Amino acid sequence: MQSDGFPTSAASARDQLSGLLAGLLDKAPGTTRALLASGDGLKLAWTEQSIDDADNLAAVISGLYSLGRQQFKDMSGGIRQVVVEHDGGSLFVMSAGVEFQDDRAVNTVLAVVATPTADPGQVGYVMEIFIRGLDEHLVVAARPNSYSGQGL
Repeated sequence: MQSDGFPTSAASARDQLSGLLAGLLDKAPGTTRALLASGDGLKLAWTEQSIDDADNLAAVISGLYSLGRQQFKDMSGGIRQVVVEHDGGSLFVMSAGVEFQDDRAVNTVLAVVATPTADPGQVGYVMEIFIRGLDEHLVVAARPNSYSGQGL
């Protein structure tokens, strides 16, 4: 066990994903933070933010994604992206792990925070490439009492 309470292998996997997220930021100028979270709001990997800020962002993106999913619950397909634009920048949220379908799993959500100078098209493109490269690895087992089976 490491001092953060995670087993060494979980911390190592998180560190590897965080390193890949940092690479994502390098490929999209104007991006400042990135985070992967389970669909039910558990942070999995993050960059450029404190643990508390990562917890907060994971909860925010889970809520945003859930609201979008609820709006279209009677339609086929899934939410691909949620974007929040603010004078101070943008928050991009995309579903990740969507190609892997299993009722015992909860898909993940990728978030990127960007400055107003970031090119939204490039940010979306880089996020999509990131997701496609790791798709099957971005699914986590559903926790007890989670909304397993509803998928993102």
